[in-house]
Amino acid sequence: MGTPAATGAEPTTPSACSPQGRLPLFDRTRSAVGGLRALENEDLRLRHARRNRIRLIDQVINELELLNLAHESVVPGELARRATGFILSSATHSLVLPPERAIPVADWMAALFEVQDTLMVPSGDHVRD
Repeated sequence: MGTPAATGAEPTTPSACSPQGRLPLFDRTRSAVGGLRALENEDLRLRHARRNRIRLIDQVINELELLNLAHESVVPGELARRATGFILSSATHSLVLPPERAIPVADWMAALFEVQDTLMVPSGDHVRD
């Protein structure tokens, strides 16, 4: 029997079952799995960061609640700085921070709850059934 060119048959390409076809298939599969692992690791890192941020906001809200229950009208400087950091780092906040007047504790809490709500609802690409 002659060569494929001599017999008029088309040359064969390596199949996945042949030794020549296994290596490229393995490389593509390994690359795809590696890419999926990287995406999963990044997703996990983002979820942990979001949970940690929610936990830190909870701590500030708890401290503000204690002030509110004690009928305090002034938020201590360190607590105000922590709350302001969370509020200003959020894209959605309604609390305006005028320097000339004291902000009621309830307003601080409402603004932090608003920030926390944005963290609790994941974006559309992270929603799972």
